Amino acid sequence: MAAPLKGLVQGKTVVLDESVPPLDGRRVLVVLEPVDEEQPAEADRRQNLEAWNAWVAGGPQGPIEDDDEPTFP
Repeated sequence: MAAPLKGLVQGKTVVLDESVPPLDGRRVLVVLEPVDEEQPAEADRRQNLEAWNAWVAGGPQGPIEDDDEPTFP
């Protein structure tokens, strides 16, 4: 599998934006290149739009009211 993934470098740690289960526990070669600053903002907007569209299509996930449940101070 040779696929470019994006993430964030924090010291010696690279935090990827998505998991890579087929490679979990295996040695890998990592090549780092800076990403244009405009791309992460666009990716965030796209992810937010996808999340809103999923919410609109499926509605709320779980109760939004606590009727008949005890009130804790």
